[in-house]
Amino acid sequence: MSTAALALLCAALAVAGALALAALRAAGDRAAPPLPPLADSELAAAAGIEDELAALVRHPTVSRYDPALEDSSAFEALVAELPRLFPRVHAAIGLERVGDRALLYTWKGEEAALKPVLLNAHFDVVPAEDAAEWRHQPFSGDLAEGCVWGRGTQDIKLTMASILHAAERLLAAGFKPRRTLYFAFGGDEEVGGLRGAAAIGELLARRGVRASFVLDEGGPVADGLFAFADRPVALVGVAEKGYVDVALEAAGSGGHASMPPRRTAAGSLARAVAAVEARRGPARICRSVRALLQGVSRYSGFAYRLLFRNLWLTAPLVKAAFSASGSTNSLIRTTAAPTMLQGSPKENVLADKARAILNVRILPGDSSAAVLGRLSRAAARFGATALAAHPAAVVEPSPESPAEHEGYRAIRSALGASFPEAGCAPFLLSGGTDTKHYLKVAEAVYRFTPLRQTSADLAGIHGRDERVEVGNLRRCALFYAALMRSL
Repeated sequence: MSTAALALLCAALAVAGALALAALRAAGDRAAPPLPPLADSELAAAAGIEDELAALVRHPTVSRYDPALEDSSAFEALVAELPRLFPRVHAAIGLERVGDRALLYTWKGEEAALKPVLLNAHFDVVPAEDAAEWRHQPFSGDLAEGCVWGRGTQDIKLTMASILHAAERLLAAGFKPRRTLYFAFGGDEEVGGLRGAAAIGELLARRGVRASFVLDEGGPVADGLFAFADRPVALVGVAEKGYVDVALEAAGSGGHASMPPRRTAAGSLARAVAAVEARRGPARICRSVRALLQGVSRYSGFAYRLLFRNLWLTAPLVKAAFSASGSTNSLIRTTAAPTMLQGSPKENVLADKARAILNVRILPGDSSAAVLGRLSRAAARFGATALAAHPAAVVEPSPESPAEHEGYRAIRSALGASFPEAGCAPFLLSGGTDTKHYLKVAEAVYRFTPLRQTSADLAGIHGRDERVEVGNLRRCALFYAALMRSL
C-alpha cells in the first residue's frame, strides 16, 4: 500500500471513529417523558398571592437615577403596607431597614452550622410613560382577564410577594427552617442597586456572612423558546454578562449646513457606528453556554444531542446557527448595540460634536478594558473616539457558578413541586441584576424567575400591559415554599 493510500485510510478511520464517538455521546442520558403540569386544585394552596401582588403594584415605586425625581412617599407606603399583607412574617421574622432603599428579613435557622441562603428581589420599577395606551393602568393592580396587571407583575414585585407569601404560609403551618434564610429586597435595582442591594451586601459582608448561595431574578421557565425541546425548560442563570455604556464621539468644525465640509462630525460618527454594527466580535462558547447546551440536549431529539454533546466537533455549526438570531447570538458574543444618537440642536446647523451611545454586554472571559480597546481602534479609523459613558457603572462579567452546587440542586428540586412538566438547564443571563452586589457574601449565585413564559410574555417586561396570569403567579409562590422547605 502506498504512503498516500495509507494516509487516506488512516484519515477515513479517524473520521469514522470520531463520528462513532459523537454518536455514542449523543445516545445516552435522554430525560424521561415530561410530567403533566399542576392541576388547578393544587394551585389553590397559593390562593391569595394575586391580591398581595396587586397591593404592591398599586404603589408607584419608580426609581430614577436622580433620587430627587423619585416619589419617596410611594416607597414608604409600600413598606408600611407589608405588615398588613404578611402579619405572621412581621411577627416572627426580624426586619431591618438598610438605608432608605433596602429591606433585610432574617429568618433564623435551627442549625447554625448550615450556611445561610439569600432569596432576593427588588421592589422598584421602571416608568410607564405610555400609561394612556395601557389596557389597564400601570399602577392599578387590576385583577382582570385572569391576570394581575401593572408594573412589577413580571419585573419583579411578583418575586417579593411570592417569597413573603410562601414564608407566611409556612409559618402558619409551624415550619421552622433548618438554616437561616435572608430575604433581601432592594428598592433601586433598575438604576444600579447602589442604595439597595449594595447596602445589604456591604452590611452582610461586615457581619462576616458567607452564604451557600443567592437566588435572584433571572431566566424563566422558557415555553417554546427552544423549538427543538420537547418540554418547557427552566433556565437557571449561573452567570451574568458584564455591562458598559460606551460613548462614541466625533468632532467637527460646526457652522452653517449650507456650506458643509467634506467630513462632518455626524458623518464620521455614522461611519463609526456602522462599522461597529457590521463587524461583530468573535463567537465563543463559554462554560455556562456549554452547560446550557448539555442541559437542553436531554430534552431534545438525537440530532440535537449529537450537536450539543460534541462541541469538540460541532462548535462551528452551533456558532453559525446561534449567530443567525439576536437572542442566541447574545449567548456567544460580546454585543454592542447603538441606542442613542446626538448631534446638532438645529436642522441647519452643523454639529461641532456628534455622540452615540453603545449598550455593551460583555461575555464571560472578556472584559470592559478589552472591549473599550477594540471599539477605540474601530472608531479611530473614522476620526471618532470611544470611552465609557458612565465609568462608575461599569460591571464586569460575573463568575460562573457550578451546576453541581447544592443551590442549583435545590432549585431543580423545587421545580418538581411547581413546574413538574419542565426540564432544567444552566443559563447565561444577558441582562443585569442585583446579584453583582452579593458576590463577596455567597459561594454561588443563581438567577431564576419561576414563571412559565413565552417570547410574547417576555416582551411585556418593561413594556406596555405588563401582567402575570394568576395560575402562573401561584406556581411562583409554590416554588418558593418548596425551596424553603428543602433548605
